[in-house]
Amino acid sequence: MSDRALIFGAIRSAKRSPARPAEDIAKEAADLVAHPEVTQPGFAGETLLDRFVAKATSERVTATVDQLAAKRDIPRAVSEYLKKIGQGTDICVQNCAVLNGLDWSGFACSPDLEKDRGCAVTLAEYGIAETGSVVFRSGADSPILLNFLPMYHIVVLRTDTLIGYTEDLWPLLGGAHAPQSRLLTIVTGTSGTADIEAINVRGAHGPKHMHILIVPP
Repeated sequence: MSDRALIFGAIRSAKRSPARPAEDIAKEAADLVAHPEVTQPGFAGETLLDRFVAKATSERVTATVDQLAAKRDIPRAVSEYLKKIGQGTDICVQNCAVLNGLDWSGFACSPDLEKDRGCAVTLAEYGIAETGSVVFRSGADSPILLNFLPMYHIVVLRTDTLIGYTEDLWPLLGGAHAPQSRLLTIVTGTSGTADIEAINVRGAHGPKHMHILIVPP
């Protein structure tokens, strides 16, 4: 008998656990999330904004943050960031109402983005203070590749869309029976990996740099 046959024979003969009623499994799952405050970390007096900034700019998340006085300041802040990192004015701006209403006349805007190059400016739907994450849903005015293809990802985040915890996000998406986008993405800082010799390498599967512009509502 081959090794393959021996392995599959052992799997078939293994004693299975008795089946559990679906109601018991559902109750156990509900009990796990019935009191999230038991497992959620406290913010020790920090505001949602302070906590978000602290986590987003932490050593692990590695984003940079700029807090602006008004949304009209976004193009100026993008220009200053590009100058600081030595990049030109070629950018790809998400085609959405909030960003379309701004003056991008000083930039060479393109609807497309070359893989692993360039800079994309996108609007996050929510920010999660606990982890410093930003949330995107795919849609006609929210092409999800803008969050993965560029070398530099500039994210615009409104302060009124900050939430405390990931658990706070699910009710905002409408519940289990609401129509959903094809893709929900929660991005926590730049893309990185430490698979090889535990050396932290940024830009492994997505943008190497993330800059978050926080603006008032």
